[in-house]
Amino acid sequence: MLKRFLAAAFALAALMGPALAHPHVWVSVQSRLDYAPDGTLTGIRHDWTFDESFSSYALQGLDNGPDGKPTEKTLTELAQVNIDSLKEFDYFTYPKRGKDALSLLPPKDYSLTYDGTSLTLHFTLPFAQPVAKKGTMTLDVYDPTYFVAFQLADTDPIKLAGAAGGCTLTLHRPDPAAVNTTNLTEGFFNALTTASNYGSQFANRVTVSCS
Repeated sequence: MLKRFLAAAFALAALMGPALAHPHVWVSVQSRLDYAPDGTLTGIRHDWTFDESFSSYALQGLDNGPDGKPTEKTLTELAQVNIDSLKEFDYFTYPKRGKDALSLLPPKDYSLTYDGTSLTLHFTLPFAQPVAKKGTMTLDVYDPTYFVAFQLADTDPIKLAGAAGGCTLTLHRPDPAAVNTTNLTEGFFNALTTASNYGSQFANRVTVSCS
């Protein structure tokens, strides 16, 4: 359970006792879709803010500066741990063109910031091949095991940047309350893997249509 917690929730140490319900970590999502001057979609920029409880646990026992906040070195090392852990989970990011999945390269320009209450992980996922502008693509963000609950931020959750003229956004926010999880045991959730489809019903989806 500890290893799974570390990987799925990006922790550094034994942060919690036996889990009683899912999800265990909550993340507020703000993302940006980057378009090149030629109109192709080149990457996805994520800014993920973790809930205060998890942020506090993740920083427990790590080095702080004179102001009581984590040092830049601490945040840099923790950002690396986060990014390394996310690889196993495909960065919880699933872009598609129709039914075809779009390949992503490893993250770049990643960092971690702390505002005094919550940690925010920033990183960019470049597309392996630039995506043609015209047409429709979807981007889902979710944890297949529902260990981590993602939700689109209340303000400006998704932005288009660069040469995105002629493109429109449609957002889908899942309603976790519509799915009854009270009759599911911890054993059920522990058996879920990254190949599971369970968490897809809680996916945050953006649909981008470009003319």
